[in-house]
Formats: sequence, C-alpha cells, structure tokens
Amino acid sequence: MVNVYQPKFTITSSINSKIAEIEKIRTLVDQNKILPQQELVLRQRAAIEAVYSSTSIENNSLDKKQVEAVARGKQIRANEQDVIEVQNYFQAWKWLGLRSKQKSAITTKDVLKVQGIMMKSLLNRNKVGKYRPGPIYVVDGAGRLLYQGPKSGQLPLLLQELLDWLEVEQQLHPVLKAGIFHYEFVSIHPFSDGNGRTTRILTLLTLWLHQYDFKQALVPDSYYWQHRNHYYNALNNAKSYQKQRSADLTSWLEFFTAGFLFEAEELLRQISLVEISGDVDVPLRLTSDQLELLDFCQQLGKISLQDVVDILHVARRTAQRRLAELVKIKLLVKKSAGPATFYVIKRAVKLA
Repeated sequence: MVNVYQPKFTITSSINSKIAEIEKIRTLVDQNKILPQQELVLRQRAAIEAVYSSTSIENNSLDKKQVEAVARGKQIRANEQDVIEVQNYFQAWKWLGLRSKQKSAITTKDVLKVQGIMMKSLLNRNKVGKYRPGPIYVVDGAGRLLYQGPKSGQLPLLLQELLDWLEVEQQLHPVLKAGIFHYEFVSIHPFSDGNGRTTRILTLLTLWLHQYDFKQALVPDSYYWQHRNHYYNALNNAKSYQKQRSADLTSWLEFFTAGFLFEAEELLRQISLVEISGDVDVPLRLTSDQLELLDFCQQLGKISLQDVVDILHVARRTAQRRLAELVKIKLLVKKSAGPATFYVIKRAVKLA
C-alpha cells in the first residue's frame, strides 16, 4: 500500500494571526483600483526582484541593475554562467505566468519542465529536465555533511505523493499549503542541480493556482534572500530525508508565514505609492524608476541627488533630471539648497 504524505505541524496562534493579517491585505490589494499600466510596472518589478533574489540565494553575482539589464535583452559584462542563470529564470517566470492560467493541478511534467528551463545550458543534457540518477549530498564549506536526500529510485513516488497531497488537501489555508509544499519539495531534492530555484517557482505556482497571486506582484523570495541563514536553518531539520520528512514543520511555517506577511505589507505600500495623484484625481503613470525613488523616499523620509545616483546607477545629470521630473508632477518637494539639497514626498502616502 502506498504511504500517503502526512506533514506534521501545529497551527499556532502566531501563525493564525499572520494568516488573518495576510487575508486583510489580500482584500485591500484586490480592492485597490490602479491603472493597468501601473499594475504592469508592479509585475515587472516583481519579476526582477524574484529573479535577483532567487538566483542570489544560489550565489549568483549579478546585482539588481544587471538583472534588470538582462531582462531588457542588454549585453552586460559579467560571468557567463551567472548571466545564463538569470536568463533561464526569466524564462521560468514567463512559463509561470502562462501555466498559472491553466488552473489545473501541478503535475510531474510541470516539475520536470521547470527544472529543464532553469538548467538549460548549465548542466549536461542527461541532467536537464530529468530526475537525478544517483544519491545527493549537501555539504558545507568544510566538507561536512549537512543533508542526504532520498535514493533516486524513490523520487517519482515521493513527488507523486506530494502532488497528490497538494491536490487532495482542501482544509488548509493556501499559504500554509504552499509552505508545506516548499519544505517537502526541497527536502526530496529531486535534481542534480537547480532544486532551490525550481522549488521557489513551483511554490509561487501553488499560490497562484489558489488565487493567491496578489496581482502577481508579491515576491516571497526577497524575504528568503534578506534572511538567507534563517531560511536555510528553518528548512533543515535533519541530516537525512527520512528524519526530515517526519520532522515537525511548525517552525518553518512560522518563518514562511512571517515572510509572506512582510512581503504582502511591502506590496500594499508599493500600491499606495502608485496611487499618489497629481493635480487631477487620476493616478499617475509612474515608471519603475520613479516608483523605486518614491519607495526609498517614503522609507527614509527624504532623498538626495547622491541617493538617486546610487539607487539607479546613473550619472549625476541624469539623476537631477529624474528628481526634476518628480518635482514637476508634484510628488516631491525640494528642500534646502546647494550641497545640502534634499527632497521629500509632497503629500503623505496613506496606507489602506
């Protein structure tokens, strides 16, 4: 008889509280009326943030501006493998958007497809879009064993059990289902390489298929990257798959829901920024750069010319133009003069 996957966890009051807050924000995000162009900007930012964060977790050396340049099809001077990793991730993100429209349950074909996209031109062909043929060991810098995955012969059954559980389980909140899927999939470690990146794309697909896409602009990967050590520690409960599978997932779900809530709050703040109006009661069509500068200004209370140079990686003259544009449309106000000049948001940004 086939063993059914049965994760062990407790839904604590803390987790319940976070889920309740996530639900509130989801409602606010759904009710916010922003222009299609503005929603597109948010999605573009999410794609870049997801690719940058997820590949950075795997030690990719490209910074966010380089990732954005790759997204635009520009040639950059960087390690070739790092560029290919980023290009592949953008292709996987594109696949995610198309696949989520199908509304059908995730299959093993989807799993193999994602890894195949991720690892194209990075692995030998016999390891691309195929399960690993042998054992896998995760070690630290000193060569000490951190984790040993299940035997390769078990992979098809283990993955099918997980996907069956994902489809049949109807009682759990979608965020908790996605968190459990994330934990178990990375624990199975079905591929020779690309397991983390594949896990994170499929976790988003799980959420999107449950209508938890938050306008496809929410990126949990950013939180994982900012808290990388905590991310790994929360995922690693044992050195062997057998013990990992039977471990209590509660601490991981605490981390996962905290990260999801944090990014949901960030998204709501970004949406409030694109809703700032000028002289007329019509939302402005803010560009990605303008949104990034307003975001910085809102968080720190002010922004300087040098800040713009550092944030956008542009010349001072270009930075001056960017600030002048925001002053012209009455979103920023110039304060002081000379070297001490700085800018503040003209009107308070009210969060819903």
